[in-house]
Amino acid sequence: MKRYSRIIAAFIGGWLVAMLTAGTPYAGDILRVVGPGTLVQLQTPWGMRAAFAPFWESWQLVDAIFFDRVRIDHNKMIRGAIDGMLATLNDKYTFYQEPDKAAQTSDDMAGRTAGIGIFLRITDGHAFVWKPIPNAPAIKNGILHNDEILQVDTFVVTELIAGKTVDDAATTLGAIIRGKKDTIVTLVVQTAEQQPRTVVIVRADFILPSVEWQRLPRNIGYIHISEFKHNTPDVLAEGMRAFAQEPVNAIILDLRHNPGGLLDSAQRILGYFYSGTALWEERQAGSLIELPTTQMNLGIPLVTVPLYILVDERSASASEVVAGALRDCYPGTIVVGHQTFGKGIVQNIYPLSNGGTIRLTISQWLTPNKLHIHGVGLLPDYVVPDDPNAAANTFCVADRVPRTGESLCSDPQLATVLGLIP
Repeated sequence: MKRYSRIIAAFIGGWLVAMLTAGTPYAGDILRVVGPGTLVQLQTPWGMRAAFAPFWESWQLVDAIFFDRVRIDHNKMIRGAIDGMLATLNDKYTFYQEPDKAAQTSDDMAGRTAGIGIFLRITDGHAFVWKPIPNAPAIKNGILHNDEILQVDTFVVTELIAGKTVDDAATTLGAIIRGKKDTIVTLVVQTAEQQPRTVVIVRADFILPSVEWQRLPRNIGYIHISEFKHNTPDVLAEGMRAFAQEPVNAIILDLRHNPGGLLDSAQRILGYFYSGTALWEERQAGSLIELPTTQMNLGIPLVTVPLYILVDERSASASEVVAGALRDCYPGTIVVGHQTFGKGIVQNIYPLSNGGTIRLTISQWLTPNKLHIHGVGLLPDYVVPDDPNAAANTFCVADRVPRTGESLCSDPQLATVLGLIP
């Protein structure tokens, strides 16, 4: 131990002598630099200490000497350093999340959270209710689609989110709207040109909707999955059980606008349709690992009826896993819509000591038939554009609403599928 103490003392002494005798008029300032950063540097593994030295030297110089003290924000410095490091990987799917955003992401992926139950839309420095969640406190208290949120408790929203990016504004606002069950939040909202109104809401636990199902005419089962959350397969189990007890003639699986989600959720969803390979993962050094479908032993028989899948350019990641696997492994599957996004890589989320997380790309995936889709996407069997001006001649599903005065919706992709079903 004494030997290592002498080595450390010699290291610090040598560094100080070098800095104090440097040919610069500011060499004396180095006496103000020695502090916690130096001690942290000594915890850096020996093999990386020389590489990290310039970083800690820069940090200590800024922290001790920079003239405008108000502009020094340690949290921003840390985030900037992490962001810069991850940016060198040139992978837009690898990034750092601050603690507030990381907590919200965790709640979203769990599929259950506490709060008032709204999705936010940030436009030109203003915040609006994009969509209230069914059966959650907000909609029960009269909060409406497109209501502008003017104030949350004592926070004026436009001041709170001024100068922030859309994502940062939504994170900041979401953090103060969410809260523990049975606590109270007060919103001032405004509907169109009406006078602002104050709404007092008691927060509650609620399920974040990610799946819905219904029975269409001709005894066709329709399933819409908006995202693959942790509880998505469990929620879907009720619909699959209903389709099994009163058998349907075909199933339409709607994955349009689905950005993906949890890979294990996709494996569990596939387990309703077949037992076998869900996908292949290609990790470091090109090694391939087979990932199977997951059967949940819920007493629900495997689907056997004809299957039709709807996709579009926003169907990505886990939704592409499901569509690709079913086309490869479920006999007779027909895919209709637009070529998918093409996200064929896998990320894992790693927690950090400050409550933040790093989302890191760990592999790329292939369909069961070993088809690469990254940057390419899946090409449907029937390519059908989603023309908003098409005639309103089919059922309204998911978030589709009829035009004023009409009862049917414009949905050429769904109409194509319905025309393919005998």
